[in-house]
Amino acid sequence: MSRRCCTLFVLLFVAPLPALAQVRYVDADAAGAATGTSWADAFADLQSALAAAEAGDDIWVAEGTYTPTDGTDRLATFLLKSGVALYGGFDGTETTRVERDWVAHETILSGDIGTPGEKTDNSYHVVTGNGTDATAVLDGFTVTAAYADGAFPRNRGGGMRNVNGSPTVRHVTLRENEARTSNFASIGAGMFNDQGSSPLLEDVHFERNVAERQSGGLGNRNGSNPTLRRVVFFENEAGVLGGGMTNESGSAPVLIDVQFIRNRSGGWTGGLDNYQASPSLYNVIFHGNECANYGCGMTNDTGANALIVNALFVGNRKLDGGETGAAGLQNNSSSPTLVGVTFAGNEAPDGLAGGLGHRGTGTVTLRNVVFWGNGTELVDEAGGALDVSHALVEGGFAGGTAVLDADPLFVRPPSPGTDATWGTPDDDYGDLRLSIGSPALDAGDAAHLPADLVDLDEDDDTDEVIPLDLDGEARVVDAALDLGPYEGGVTVSTESGSAAPELRLDVPYPNPTRGEVVVGFTLASAGHVRLAVYDTLGRRVALLSDGPYAAGDHTVFSSLSTLASGSYVAVLHADGHQQVRPFALLRP
Repeated sequence: MSRRCCTLFVLLFVAPLPALAQVRYVDADAAGAATGTSWADAFADLQSALAAAEAGDDIWVAEGTYTPTDGTDRLATFLLKSGVALYGGFDGTETTRVERDWVAHETILSGDIGTPGEKTDNSYHVVTGNGTDATAVLDGFTVTAAYADGAFPRNRGGGMRNVNGSPTVRHVTLRENEARTSNFASIGAGMFNDQGSSPLLEDVHFERNVAERQSGGLGNRNGSNPTLRRVVFFENEAGVLGGGMTNESGSAPVLIDVQFIRNRSGGWTGGLDNYQASPSLYNVIFHGNECANYGCGMTNDTGANALIVNALFVGNRKLDGGETGAAGLQNNSSSPTLVGVTFAGNEAPDGLAGGLGHRGTGTVTLRNVVFWGNGTELVDEAGGALDVSHALVEGGFAGGTAVLDADPLFVRPPSPGTDATWGTPDDDYGDLRLSIGSPALDAGDAAHLPADLVDLDEDDDTDEVIPLDLDGEARVVDAALDLGPYEGGVTVSTESGSAAPELRLDVPYPNPTRGEVVVGFTLASAGHVRLAVYDTLGRRVALLSDGPYAAGDHTVFSSLSTLASGSYVAVLHADGHQQVRPFALLRP
């Protein structure tokens, strides 16, 4: 054997082997050796597992509540690591990750570290992902009770703060976090991304987070470009700007299947605000958002050239006292493009746009769109800044191409309910699909469809045009295209018309519900009943009852604990008729 061979042999023999990746277990109720090597000997706190974890490790966390510190240090935070994946939602007996259930076994990361229930001594940031890449994973948790009220940067990103960090966040709810400072610099109560942070957010919910300044739910700044898939912004609030989400300073996030529901701003923009930022939106819904000024659903301001494809703006409302903007979408010196978008039932004071408004420089491109039932549909303060082609606009639009003025015949038009006021429990966002016979059917132009750069149908083909509509059905059928976000007409029988007087469906109780729901209904005669729950995309998400019933009053009790917070409708089919009642679900 040559000396070279021998030397090589020795070097290989003595070289240290990399540590083997492993699962590290965490269970607040564990009473074993606290080594993290099994459920029986799990770490009792998450920080111990994070300290021990190395790249390639998974951390499995059992249901319960975990805080960043056992003391009162408000700077303490759960710091994510690249290469380390945190998974919540276990009951403490699973042997494989697919067995977990993050809804049934809620795993809470809480900033309530001081006096229980006293917010002002809570953690500034519950979770931090600074400097991480996509291999840092947070999956299956509820993040809550942050109180970011310190000096910069402790006033930004209460639930989660990322600076030059791009972790993967899945199946996570950021709920009731706050960002407050006396100088009004607080941003991103739920999450704040800064300096090129581009996390992936999938199946994430921002619920009832509050920012004193801006970005009640999510704030993105300085070239931060997160991707959002199946994300819900529900009842978040900002004192000044962007109740749901804000994008600034060159940030260009991508939003796919995202909903903004009943977010609120005391100043500008209830839902989504963009300033010098150009996001891309695909299959996005704006329902019931409120603000005083600018766009209550969405605002594009100063070079915010957003792309919006397949979207609904319904029931958004300008609060009393607002002097500028539009209830649905406001553009200021920006050039957004809207393709396949419907505005209906948005509400603004007289003289302001219920649908869409534009002022300043730039041009708004509107293709294959519907504006109906918004009061004042379009306001162009700049004059000639709206480029409208293949559209249906109530009252018409002078200077547009192929513009119709006729009832679009929605399957069920939106309604603020018997109280005639949006933002109340009896709101009905309607079914904005088109009935057979609608003038909007086949009135669009497929040449306006953009390329499928986000791979909406996940077939690895981004050279095709957008292939799906808001319902997930084919966007183009027989080379024709319908106006609005839905493709294909719906046959409306008598059951989609006015319900027979003998058929009554009560509003689900309580409303809002936190999971358990009671639904009452009355039948004049015996018959088959189908009682179901639908989400805002028109998809059936729960079947409460399906079978024969006798005449008289009936009550159905059901749990909706597997559904996410949001707006839903209960639909009763009986004897060829239908009744619909909207309600809201708030996860506890």
